[in-house]
Amino acid sequence: MSASIINWLYEHEYENKVRYVLGTKEVNPLICIGINPSTAVPNNLDNTLKSVERHAYSASFDSWLMLNVYPQRDPNPNNMHKKIYSKIHEANIQIFEYILKNVKLIYC
Repeated sequence: MSASIINWLYEHEYENKVRYVLGTKEVNPLICIGINPSTAVPNNLDNTLKSVERHAYSASFDSWLMLNVYPQRDPNPNNMHKKIYSKIHEANIQIFEYILKNVKLIYC
């Protein structure tokens, strides 16, 4: 799929320290759930999301979405919050609920 025609879904907070979802918007997405977001952004995926993208398309999905258990974004695990920040946690749960209610789920 050409990057110029991709419809990105990218929900994040100001300064990019929190990411709720990153992926492409079509009809039949592969939904992946990670632990915490990486530094990937639309049109500049990290190796993990490049693998997710390859797997999605090779398994006949037309798109993919990456959600995370906790939305704090930091490549160094030692910098992760020691305590859950309820504001971003609750927003993350709302994104999960919205996506899971509005995406046609196909189990593989």
